[in-house]
Amino acid sequence: MARTGDPGLQVERTTLAWMRTSMSFAVVSLLMIRTSRPETVVVAVILALAGLVASAGLGLVQRSRHRDRVTDFNEAVPVHGFRAVAAGTVLTLLLAGAALWCVWS
Repeated sequence: MARTGDPGLQVERTTLAWMRTSMSFAVVSLLMIRTSRPETVVVAVILALAGLVASAGLGLVQRSRHRDRVTDFNEAVPVHGFRAVAAGTVLTLLLAGAALWCVWS
């Protein structure tokens, strides 16, 4: 396969998008504490800590995938990231559900 004239930038943009998602995940996790009621603050703190751990894990996984993807991109190997996308979707939906619970409880 032919190489592109944009080696690595497509992968770089995707990795930056995942890093922004990870940081947004962390911020929303911390906002759960701020928006929770006093009687549910313990649950909100637990959910926020779980969200912070998940966001850190998401960031670390995407960082390590970045190195692999740059190599694959330069060698024109297709990247199959279905599991990462599915995991990010599930984590985002869980975070959204937890945030809604904190706001409406």
